This record gives sequence, structure tokens and C-alpha cells, in this order.
Amino acid sequence: MKGLLCADIVRAALGQPRLQKAQELFYGCPNHDDHNPSLKVNPKKNLWMCGPCGKSGGPWALAAFLSGRDPSDKPAVTEWLRERGLLSPRGEPAGSRSRIVATYDYTDERSEMLYQNVRYEPKDFKQRRPNGKGGWVWNLQGVRRVLYCLPKVLAASDVIIVEGEKDADTGDTLGLTATTSGSTGTWRNEFSEILRGKRVTVIADADTAGRKDGWQIASSLSGKVGCLKLLELPGAKDLTEWVQRGGTREALINLIQTTPDWNPQSIDADVVLKDIFNFIRRFVSLSPSQARVVALWSVHTHVIDAADATPYLAITSAEKQSGKTRLLEVCELLVANPWLTGRVTAAVLIRKVDAERPSLLLDESDAAFSGEKEYAEALRSVLNTGHRRGGKASCCVGQGAATTFKDFSTFCPKAIAGIGRLPDTVADRSIPIRLKRAARGEHVERFRRRDVEGQAAKLHVQVEMWSRATIWNLRGARPGLPDVLTDRQQDGAEPLLAIADLVGGEWPQAARSALIELCAESQAGDESIGVRLLADIRDVFKERAVDRIPSADLAAALAEIETSPWGEWSKSGKPLSAAKLARLLRPYTIVPHSVRMGERTPKGYDLNDFQDAFERYLPPDAPVPPPPGAESATTPQAKPDAGSSDFSNCHTEAAVAVPKCETLNENGPCGVVADSEPPATANGVVEFEL
Repeated sequence: MKGLLCADIVRAALGQPRLQKAQELFYGCPNHDDHNPSLKVNPKKNLWMCGPCGKSGGPWALAAFLSGRDPSDKPAVTEWLRERGLLSPRGEPAGSRSRIVATYDYTDERSEMLYQNVRYEPKDFKQRRPNGKGGWVWNLQGVRRVLYCLPKVLAASDVIIVEGEKDADTGDTLGLTATTSGSTGTWRNEFSEILRGKRVTVIADADTAGRKDGWQIASSLSGKVGCLKLLELPGAKDLTEWVQRGGTREALINLIQTTPDWNPQSIDADVVLKDIFNFIRRFVSLSPSQARVVALWSVHTHVIDAADATPYLAITSAEKQSGKTRLLEVCELLVANPWLTGRVTAAVLIRKVDAERPSLLLDESDAAFSGEKEYAEALRSVLNTGHRRGGKASCCVGQGAATTFKDFSTFCPKAIAGIGRLPDTVADRSIPIRLKRAARGEHVERFRRRDVEGQAAKLHVQVEMWSRATIWNLRGARPGLPDVLTDRQQDGAEPLLAIADLVGGEWPQAARSALIELCAESQAGDESIGVRLLADIRDVFKERAVDRIPSADLAAALAEIETSPWGEWSKSGKPLSAAKLARLLRPYTIVPHSVRMGERTPKGYDLNDFQDAFERYLPPDAPVPPPPGAESATTPQAKPDAGSSDFSNCHTEAAVAVPKCETLNENGPCGVVADSEPPATANGVVEFEL
């Protein structure tokens, strides 16, 4: 069969060669008593032979020879190859591009094989179980899951937990008992019961996924084991790399002994949000209002399941090198499920948003909207519908007679960066973050991802833990919304203000002020000429403190406003006339009429003529509204039938803005706990248990 290699077949069946000469590999033949290895394989020629047996040939003949099958029995030989990972389930050769490089046995308490984790190169893992006939079944259906090296773990008093089997084997070479559940996200609560009363050290991989997994395992073990420590190895991603760089048994034992016991504390959401605020401003020149909104939006990506709408961040600038891409890169470390991209195909864009609901961090949007028409339209469709839960984009799928349509979900958090303005329909759904280049003397720290990933990961996990504990409160939140915002701006502001109210402290008032400031700038830039005219007329009435005004006087007063176009309204550069003013006001059903001005009755307008238009089209002149009261997010909204939670001894009183849940100790990395729904007690307290 084309694509099979003799070297892969013999290695899968017999392991490593007993001897290697030049390009040839020598194995002991399993079909006769072979003290001197006589089974010879030439990888270069992809041939083999066994002199004593008088057999030779290519890969298929070798597979039949080693399996004891007749070469003509294709189904039997094919199954043997498939069981050893040399053929895909469809019978296609795996070849040297995907070969088995290691197998890890998982056994029960009596050391009887339950299943294997098989490692391939390029790096990949598959699981298989014995079929009772000397072969394998490539699934774990109905098989009990256990810890790696379970008999050793049961016999030990001190156990190290690592992320994978390779690290566990490294621990074994140091003379220490190390185990794993197999990979990130596979830890089970019953594993914690097996370790009850033991001294346990969790060594987390030094990346975001590893730190999360370490926290999750430590949270599961807390209160069950006799001593619990959580640590990262300095200068290395994992235990194997640490040993390769010179780490020793003595150094590891000393590191474990000097690490304080892991003792999760309460997360102060106010502190965490301020830390995110400061983290963002270290690397990007932002105003306080901009940084507050970006910090709240970053948290919002973790609790989007609690929201019916999501605000976009419209990150724009007048010129290049203003920090747009940098802001997206910083957000990538903080948001949930980030997808930072500048350009993808239309098909990938729609399908990935539907399948993964990422936090879309879209760079170079100006080029995207002005580029390929199909992609620009697909992007516009995703953005126009994706701000509200239930938003969809419909596309054709299938081929020929099987062609049909499918609705793809477009709802996910989005931050869009580009030079200039976004399309009006997109900008209308966005909170503007307009960046400027850092001024001379303004200090912005250089962003080196490798240097800040650890700190960002800690913030990321703390936010995720807090979010899991409070998502039910946010689902029931109805925050007070500033009246000066438009309806669509209020839709976007609501989930951010729900978070701000739940955090408490200065955030409720600061968040409202920030949103009003940023959205007011957007309204000023996006208003139509008619809305501009109404706003200027309202200012004229206010400044003159009158309730009526002649048409000619109103037109003259408008022409004196330097920041408006009325002074050079006509093509010839003449100011706005009373007649043209009347034409502009006609769509609002406002028409000039006789007004009493002393003894004169010129044509003009009463203030009452404009009140309806002012109320409908202009934001009110109002102070920043106070934070909400009874309808605030600070009142927990627990699910009536919620079960027990995985958070320990944390209460959220109805009048308390900051709920309590676990956080990181000062010496260790951080991770997540299980997603659970906090039950409400009869007195309104939400309780969490670990």
C-alpha cells in the first residue's frame, strides 16, 4: 500500500532496534528463536528481510509477516495496521508524517492494563484499549479513567502532579512519584479522593492553559489532601524542560519545601479591575475613560452568556502608529477565547464565529472594508447582526443538487481597529476608542509579550473565576442607563454597567461618566445636519434666554457659530438665510409663523415649536445619573434550582457590590474553577462551597 513505511511498521510492532549499522536497522525476529538480530530493515529503500525465515519484501509483506497474517488477507492485515495507528480509520496510510513515538500505559491498582495514551509525531495524542485478542480498540468507551502510574501513586505519601506523561516520567527518573490525568482539562474529582491525606505538589506549565489547569486541580484538591502546594518552575515551561536546563532532584525538593502551602483567598473584583485598567495603560496611550471602558469590555467577554447585546470597540485613529494593533495585542492576553486576525476568508470568518464564539480582535479593518468585495460584505454582515444575541448570517452550503442554506450565529464580542471611520452601521453599534500617538514625554512601556504573559494570565484567570461565580447575578441585572445615550448605545452600555455595578466602589459612577464622554463624542461626530441645526437652535434659545425669535435673527445667530457650517451655507459662501432655514426645518414639521416682538409681528419661531423635535432627536441636558438602586446588578439573581457551587465559603449579601471567591496566593500561578450556579438561601445570601 502506497505511503506505508517499513521503519514505521517494525517500530510500532517491536519498538526500538537492537542494532543499527549504517542505514539498516536490526531487530530480533518474533517468528523464530533469534539470539542475534536477523530481521533487517532498510528505511532508505523501504525494504526488509529475515534470512533464517527466508522472507523479504516491502511494507505490506512486513505487516503480514509481523502480524502472522497471510498477505492475501487484506482485511486482517489492514486491521492490524489500523490498531497500531499506521492507518487512519478510513484505511489511509499515516506514513512518516504521523508516526507513533511513545505509548503511556494506564493501569488499575493491580497493574493490569486499562488503556494507553499514544503519542504521535508531529505532536498528537490518541487513546486506545486492549481488545482482548492482542490488538487495540481506538476509543475509551466504557473504560474507567485513572491517574498515570496509579499503583505508585497509591503507595506514595508525597505526589507531584504534572500536565503530561512525559513530565511524569521525568519525575520518575528523579526518584519522585509523579502523575497526571493525561492533559489539561481532564482532571476529575475522583482523582482528588485517591490523593486524600497525601502531600501533593501541583507543578503548572508556564502558559495560560497550564496555569488555569493548575488552579483547577488545586481547587479540586483543596481541603482533601494533607498538604497542598502550587508552583511554576523558574525559567522553564515544564518539568522536563527544567531538568534539561540543569534542574536536579535536590533543587526540586528544596523548591517544593520553600513554597508556601496553597491557600486560596477572596477575589476583590474592584482590585482586579483596577489592575486590568493599569495593565492596559502601561502599553497604550489611553485616556482614563477609554481605559475604563476597555477594562470593562475585557471582563464582559468572559460573561457574554449573561448579556443579550454586546458593544463593539471601534478602535480608530487619524494616523498610523497610534497604538491600535498594540491595544488589540494587550486585549488578546485578557479577553476570553481571543481571535486576533487581520484577514481571513469570508467562509472562515462566518464559520469560526458560529463554531467558537471568539472574542474577535479585528485589525486593519479599513483595508478589509475597502478590499475584496465578498469578504467586505461578509464582514459587514457579521458586524451588522452580531451585536445582539440571535444575530445570524445566512449562507449557501453544499454542492450541486445538495445545495441549501444555513444560518450561522454572528453573536460574539468584537473589537475592530482601523484608520479613519468605520461604516456608519458598524460605528452605530460601537463604543469609540479614538487613539492618538503618544506625545513627547508621555511614557508608554514597551510591550514584550513574553515578559508580561505571567501577569496577564493571573488577571485572566482571576476574571474568569469571578465571572463564573457572578454570571447568575449579571443575568438578572437591570442597571440604570444614562438618558443621554441613544437606544443602541444604551444596548451596548448595559452589560458593561451591569459589571460596574456588581464590582462596586468607584466603578458605577466612573463607568457611566466614561461611557457618556466617549459616546457623546461619537454623537457629535455622527449627527446629521438636521440634528446639528436643532442642537444649535436650542443653544441660541438658551443663550438669549428667550421663548421666541424672528427668523432673520435666528438665522443670523446661527451664522455666528464658528464651529457650525451656517456662516457659509450657500455655494457662494453666503450665510444661512431665513428662507433656507425654513426649508431645513420643514421635515420636522416646524414652520415659521408670526411672533409678537413688542409692536412688531415678524415671521419667526416660538421655543415651544421645537420642544417635540428637541425631545426626539437631541440628548437631554442632564447630569450623570446616579448608580442604580434596587434594579442594580448588586442584587444577586440566583437560579431557583441551582445546586452546590465549587466556590468555598463565599457570600454575597444583597447590598454588597463585590462578591467573594477564590484568588491566587502571592507565590503561585492561577487557574479556574468549575462553572457552577450559586444557590440562593432563604435570607438572600448566595453561598459557594469548595
